Amino acid sequence: MRKILFIALSMAFLASCNSTVSDKTGSDTKKEVNVAAVKTIKLHVTGMTCEGCENTVKEAVNKVEGVTETEASHVAELTTISYDSTMTDIAKLSAVIDELGYKVEGLAVNQDPQK
Repeated sequence: MRKILFIALSMAFLASCNSTVSDKTGSDTKKEVNVAAVKTIKLHVTGMTCEGCENTVKEAVNKVEGVTETEASHVAELTTISYDSTMTDIAKLSAVIDELGYKVEGLAVNQDPQK
């Protein structure tokens, strides 16, 4: 009985690891990231006052299609985002942060938007 339960749980775990999110049309909602098009930017973001704010920003930005990694610091007033530039852009990422109630003041000093 234990072996059957173990096998059933293992199969359920593997099935959940291999599942994809589909929209109402049945197609996958996540596209594959073009590694050659990945850019990293640092945005000057004001209004974050704690680690909870940082987590809120990271979670929201990570939901944007094409975002591969996000870090936020309320102390430094910076949000660092790596994203596929063929899937999203700075304007969309800034809008997501602004919608949360924080203010994107622009690129952090010495940031090249083409980088």
